Amino acid sequence: MTYSVKEIIDQLDEFAPKKSACEWDNPGLLVGQSSFPVSKVYLALDATTSVVEQAIEEGCDLIVTHHPILFRAIKSINDDCALGLKLMDLIRNDVAVFSMHTNFDSCPGGMGDLVCERLQLQKTGFLEPTGYEDDKELPYGIGFTAELPHRMTAPEFAAFVKERFQLPFVQYYDAGLSIKTIACCPGSGRSELHEVLNTHADAFLTGDMGHHEAQDLVEEGVNVIDAGHYGLEHIFIPFMKSWFHDHFPEITVVTAPIQFPAASV
Repeated sequence: MTYSVKEIIDQLDEFAPKKSACEWDNPGLLVGQSSFPVSKVYLALDATTSVVEQAIEEGCDLIVTHHPILFRAIKSINDDCALGLKLMDLIRNDVAVFSMHTNFDSCPGGMGDLVCERLQLQKTGFLEPTGYEDDKELPYGIGFTAELPHRMTAPEFAAFVKERFQLPFVQYYDAGLSIKTIACCPGSGRSELHEVLNTHADAFLTGDMGHHEAQDLVEEGVNVIDAGHYGLEHIFIPFMKSWFHDHFPEITVVTAPIQFPAASV
């Protein structure tokens, strides 16, 4: 059985409404026609060249990603760059690309809740509340705050995150203070310093932290754990596989292999 791209998008939008995305974001149907028939979906965190090639090779009709393939404005689509080549391949093969970014980050049951659940923690609030959608009982927000079951040192908490997410390595900045409360932004946390300090958390867990931003937090007495953007957010892939199984069981789902883009020596 096949569904149209639009039928699938409509269901996804009920879970993670596009209107709840940040103003600067660019989620939604970014490549392809809403009328395309879909019998096979490819799930990935990013629409990399290898993802596009694999999706085409597998005969997939739709790629669903967390990060938008088109984020900044482009002036041309040609073979002078990797993005142009990807877009031409997608269009040539009638493969649509749909992305859920900050709308997935902020929705109930989305990225923040998934990371919190993986850490087996009880969420106490949002790092950055964004309000409510149609259901006034369900608040939306970016990231989360939580309390650990017992105090940990920075290396102990970093090791805990590494184990829970099965990561090859985790980077941490030790402020020399024990950790009981945490704030978390699974994606890039570089712009969240003010929000982190407002939570009075002992540690900030994020997927992307700059050197100077981390130093600023450490000097304020906040431990920083940088688990990698892919490290925390790759849980999008198994979650979406389960979502499609529940909502579109007739559709075949192919998932990108878990492959950390960064390595250490």
